Amino acid sequence: MGSRSEISMHGSKKKILIEGDSWFSIPDVANIPIQLDSELDLSILCLANPGDTLEELTEGSQFIKLASLIKDNRFGQKWDALILSAGGNDVIGPKMRRLLKKPARPDSTNPAEYINQKVLDKVFRKMKERLNTLRKLRDKSKINKNTPILIHTYCYLTPRNMAHKIFVWNVAGPWVLPQLESMHIFDCGLQRSIVAALLDRFFDLLHGIEVEADSNFHVVDTRTALPPIECSERDTSFYHWGDEIHPSSKGFSQITKRFFIPRMADLKII
Repeated sequence: MGSRSEISMHGSKKKILIEGDSWFSIPDVANIPIQLDSELDLSILCLANPGDTLEELTEGSQFIKLASLIKDNRFGQKWDALILSAGGNDVIGPKMRRLLKKPARPDSTNPAEYINQKVLDKVFRKMKERLNTLRKLRDKSKINKNTPILIHTYCYLTPRNMAHKIFVWNVAGPWVLPQLESMHIFDCGLQRSIVAALLDRFFDLLHGIEVEADSNFHVVDTRTALPPIECSERDTSFYHWGDEIHPSSKGFSQITKRFFIPRMADLKII
């Protein structure tokens, strides 16, 4: 992957600008940009950082940097695609508890009864505004107004007490399980259903933008890309999943080869 100063020297290679969160930047795992770099002959500039939210991508210094790379060729250039990993921290990250509520029936097994629909609607309206901020940035660009934007969903997952570790040290997480347990939601199957319902609503948000006329905004639907860990194995399984919410290198490889690369080929990006 190239640095900002190197990327313009990569000749006829397809040029990909990547921005987003830890699915594109977790440091000790072969994440998706690393997988794309190993599978395809691309010039990739990756600006992603773990923990980044849509708010951070569309405001302040990060947005200024992104704008400078997209708007014109004084600091940026013509990109063949802008690929985003964004929204996970807004939906199943540190702020997830605000999306939850106690059900009217304490023994309810309906995930919808545990989701605060009014808060969720408000959060998603703001997320849509921020995604449209990125679209408008692209649309107003002199050189990138026809550049496709790709964004992925996240995978259905099993909440579990698995932080991300570097060597033997926990460095972040778990993200989902503590939020659910703080609301006295302890049943693993119900926890999985609540997370799936939130991720389905996130897909609906993205797909709603995708189907707008001339959006040139494309969803890589990765919800079913990896099998969720069985509840009976949530303390022991690490084949596809490295921690609670991040795939392992094998998992990222499967997502890249079976979902990202075919979608990019369909759009003639590669």
